[in-house]
Amino acid sequence: MKRIACLAAFALALALCACRGTDLLPSGAALGGFADIDKPESYTGSTLYTYMDGGADFYIDHGFSKLYVRRYGRGKESFTLELFEMKDAPSASRVYQSSRRPKEEKELAGGCLASITPAEIQAARGPFYLVGRNDDPQASQSDSLIELSRRVLNGLPGPCALAATK
Repeated sequence: MKRIACLAAFALALALCACRGTDLLPSGAALGGFADIDKPESYTGSTLYTYMDGGADFYIDHGFSKLYVRRYGRGKESFTLELFEMKDAPSASRVYQSSRRPKEEKELAGGCLASITPAEIQAARGPFYLVGRNDDPQASQSDSLIELSRRVLNGLPGPCALAATK
């Protein structure tokens, strides 16, 4: 009986861990009318190289823990969100600050500054670094990408890496 209880507790813990990425990058429907294009993906330090060839060392060197990836669509547009979970908030902030475009920063959500270009949005909150990309790199500014990134950023715990000044 004790063995069954231990196995059940282990299975529950495993299921809760597996669902975490789903909660961090919710379904398109939960984000307000977006379609899910693919199943969510996740990568650890040992598998990150299968997702990004050549850039993984940068994230690992800055305290990378896990990457969650989900693709969404709305109308004719499609987007990829990458959510890097770092070991702590300062690590996520350092990644954002080394990748941001300061002249392109605007408030995105909850007082958080984000680097916003027509094809990409970057922001950091708590131990998370978020990158939202329009899958069409030639696309003009997309209100849908801004809305999608804003909704995800608002759902993340912790303080903004860079707060908007009023």
